[in-house]
Amino acid sequence: MPFRLMELLGMRKITRGFKKLKSNSFTLVELLVVISIIGLLAGLAVPAIQGGLDKAKQQVDVANIRQCGMIAFSYANDNDGNFNGTNTNSINSTAFFTNLVSLGLLNSTKILSGNGYIAATSTNNIQANNIAWGYNNPLTTSDDGNLPLFISKNFGTGTTFSNVSIAASTVGWKSKGIVVYRVGNSAEFIKPGTGGSSAGSVTISGVNSNVTGASISIK
Repeated sequence: MPFRLMELLGMRKITRGFKKLKSNSFTLVELLVVISIIGLLAGLAVPAIQGGLDKAKQQVDVANIRQCGMIAFSYANDNDGNFNGTNTNSINSTAFFTNLVSLGLLNSTKILSGNGYIAATSTNNIQANNIAWGYNNPLTTSDDGNLPLFISKNFGTGTTFSNVSIAASTVGWKSKGIVVYRVGNSAEFIKPGTGGSSAGSVTISGVNSNVTGASISIK
């Protein structure tokens, strides 16, 4: 009899444990609500994270194009202010940068790369698809400081500085914006719809600049 009583008491404790466990468990509805909330929070976080990553990459591109500009200025200062040196003909960015390499002024391929462009493995095999920047030439150090010297490649030729549409462009950042380095030694990432430009367009020099409306010859 005592053994039977102990067995019953043990079963009662187990039953009470199951009831307590059940009372502390999630119902299916509660579980679905929690999953929905987690999904909603994740959906809100992903764009913010992506935006932060884009901003960081944009700053890297700005730093790269600024370094290119500093090297170009060093070369121009040794050639009476001419960025093309003694060459008076218009040249493309590949010819310009490979010339700097041959002169020993450029020894890093990373600063030529940008979003959508992979850096060359060495300075001996730099190709057009390793260079993210178009070269606006011929210019001199005494030209208007708002003129772009380097700008995101494939931005266009024969376009204007003001309100240029990039909605269907093939630049590295596509419709998100462009990277520009000006003769006045300033570099920035320009987002569409800023500086007085309309949605999907950019204004390189600023709406009040005296070069607004001038033509671009970028290669």
